Amino acid sequence: MESRHRAWAEIDLEAFRRNLRRSRQLAGKAAVWPVLKANAYGHGAVAIARVCAQESVARIGVGDSSEALQLRHSGVRLPLLVLGAAIDAEIPALVEHQIEIGVHSESRARALAKLAENQGGRLGVHLKVDTGMGRLGVRPEAVLRVARAILEEPALELRGLMTHFSSSRGAQDPTTEGQQALFFAAASELRQTLGVTPLLHCANSAAVFSALPQLGDAVRPGIALYGILPGDLEHPSGLEEVLSLHTQVVFLKDVPAGTAIGYDSRWTSHRPTRIATLPMGYNDGLPYTLGQHGQGQVLVRGQRCPVVGAVSMDYCTIDVGHVPGVAVGDRVTLIGPSGRDRLRAHDLASAAGTIPYEITCRLGARVQRVYLGGQQPAPTPAPVAT
Repeated sequence: MESRHRAWAEIDLEAFRRNLRRSRQLAGKAAVWPVLKANAYGHGAVAIARVCAQESVARIGVGDSSEALQLRHSGVRLPLLVLGAAIDAEIPALVEHQIEIGVHSESRARALAKLAENQGGRLGVHLKVDTGMGRLGVRPEAVLRVARAILEEPALELRGLMTHFSSSRGAQDPTTEGQQALFFAAASELRQTLGVTPLLHCANSAAVFSALPQLGDAVRPGIALYGILPGDLEHPSGLEEVLSLHTQVVFLKDVPAGTAIGYDSRWTSHRPTRIATLPMGYNDGLPYTLGQHGQGQVLVRGQRCPVVGAVSMDYCTIDVGHVPGVAVGDRVTLIGPSGRDRLRAHDLASAAGTIPYEITCRLGARVQRVYLGGQQPAPTPAPVAT
C-alpha cells in the first residue's frame, strides 16, 4: 500500500480506550491515573490526553514540567501531576496553570512554598516516599517531618502520598510487597499523628497487571495502557498494542554473492539476493544495535525479512531476496501485523537487546504519528515561557 510518509506510526486511539477500560476493571475501586510521560511513551501525549478527557479520568501523570505545560497549552484541562522533579524556573508556570508536583525533601517543600507564595498562588503537592527505588523521595522515617513542613506552608496543599515500585514483575516479586508495606505504614502514621488523609497512589503497570492487592486510592499505569507489559509478565486477554510502526522501500538493488552492505562491511551476502533500502535509521529511533545483533526482522508482504548491515542515521537495509514481487513503495512493518504474521514491540526490543519502553519512547520527530479512531491533534503551539 502506498504511503505519503517515509516512516510512520499508526496510533489506534480506540485500542488505547479499551486498554484504559481494562485497567479500570483490574483497579477495582482505585481510580486510574494514566501516565503520559515521554510523549505518552512515544504515542503522542496530546491525542492520548484527549481520549483520557473523553473517558473522564481524574488525573494525568507526566514526567516533567514541559510535558504538563504542553498539555495545558493544547487545551487539556484535566488535573495534571508532574511525577518527577521541577527546577525553580518552572514553578511560576506550574502555579499559573494549576499543575501539581511531587515533593521529595523538606528543603524542597520550603523552597516550593516560597516560590508559589511569590507567584501569589497555591501549589498542590504529592509527597513521595522512597520505599526502595532509590531515586526521588523521602525515606519512610522522614515522612512525618516533611508532611508537617508541607502543612505549615499556606502556599502548599498536600493532595497525595506516593511511591514507586522498583520491580518490573509487580506482585510476583517479594520486594514489591515490602515496599507496599512501608508505604501504607507511612500513610497510617500520617493519619494517626497528623490527622491527614491524602490520596494514596503507588501501583504502576506491573503492579496493576500482576494483581497486587491493596492498590490504594489510585493507580498509575503507563506502558500497559499502550498494550505493552513490563518484564516477563503474562499478556492478559483484552490488552491491545496501540502502536504499529511502518516505513517503505525506497530503493532496490540486486547483488551477487560476496557483496558487503553498510558501514564497516558488517554483513556480506552469501548468495545472490535483493537488498531493499528503507528511509529509517537511528535518528528516527530505530536501534543502532539492530544491525549488530543480526536478529532484527521486519515484515514485507507478510514475510519476515532480516535487517542486514549497520543501521545508519537515515537508512537501514533488509534482505528481500526470498520475497517475490517486492517493489519500491512497498509498505514495511517493524511493529504490527502484515499478512498472517505480526511483530510486537517486544520482538523489536529483544532483537536490539533493549526493552520495549525504549523502542516506543525514542521514536523521532520524523516518524509521523497517524491517529486512527480519532482526530489528529493540531500542531503543538510554542512552549509556555517559564
